[in-house]
Amino acid sequence: MNVKAPLVYINVAMRNWRAWAKLGVNAVSNPGGMFPSMSLDFPVSLGAYHFARTPDDPIVAHLLFVPTEPNVGLGMREQYRAGRTKLYTMTFGDFETNIRDEMTRILGPGGFVFDRDVAGITVNRWAHGYAYTPESLTDDPAVQKVRAEVARQPIGRVTIANSDAGWDAYTDVAIDEAHRAITEIAAMA
Repeated sequence: MNVKAPLVYINVAMRNWRAWAKLGVNAVSNPGGMFPSMSLDFPVSLGAYHFARTPDDPIVAHLLFVPTEPNVGLGMREQYRAGRTKLYTMTFGDFETNIRDEMTRILGPGGFVFDRDVAGITVNRWAHGYAYTPESLTDDPAVQKVRAEVARQPIGRVTIANSDAGWDAYTDVAIDEAHRAITEIAAMA
């Protein structure tokens, strides 16, 4: 069975990005933390809007959280299920506490002070985020192929098309699956 990965995208509105500039970084890889990825917003200007040009300008930092249960002997599907359960139990306060802790530990040496530098936080939770992508080390390709074929079977005049039907999380797979589904519909006509 296909299991979606739970995902959380967090935006931290900051009054400035002086600490980032002082440390000489615009992105941080934090593999041991709750948020393995932290990065400043892309420098994009559009119309009258201009990106944050100096460290004194306000900016948004993007954080990523993928709740799983690693190192307990579970396969990825089971980790995603356990992570989804964890996500359902987490409060905004849980996120804020961890954001405060990790950003302070990482950016504190650059002068970052959470209460002074953070203007707001949004937490966007997707309990059913990306489609599961089979792993070559733990998933039998033959079994995955059969599962995918079963999941894509038309039901009457309804065909199934999305990234889930291709057992992968990306747009190109969704496009390929849409083409397949339209071809199936055309064959029914």
